[in-house]
Amino acid sequence: MAEKMILVFPVMAEKREEFIDVVNSALPDTRAYDGNVKVDVWVPEDEDGVLWLYEEWETREHQAKYFQWRLDTGLMDVLGPFLSGDPRVIWLTERN
Repeated sequence: MAEKMILVFPVMAEKREEFIDVVNSALPDTRAYDGNVKVDVWVPEDEDGVLWLYEEWETREHQAKYFQWRLDTGLMDVLGPFLSGDPRVIWLTERN
């Protein structure tokens, strides 16, 4: 079963649409990365200063390797000017 997570980005509300464009331009590489099962962009309707990435990975190790690659290749430097705080990871556990 895939590991599921939400990556919460606190963004400057006035820059959120531009941030979404930048994130969407990076997602083809994310989807092609080893171990990625799914990644989608979500925005809460009542909170302009937030963007969520819902992600599914084969393992948490795949996601960690991917995230390090994004740090090494400078994506977080590109995203930084849009952020109003530090991103936060929420790992999800399904309960039935």
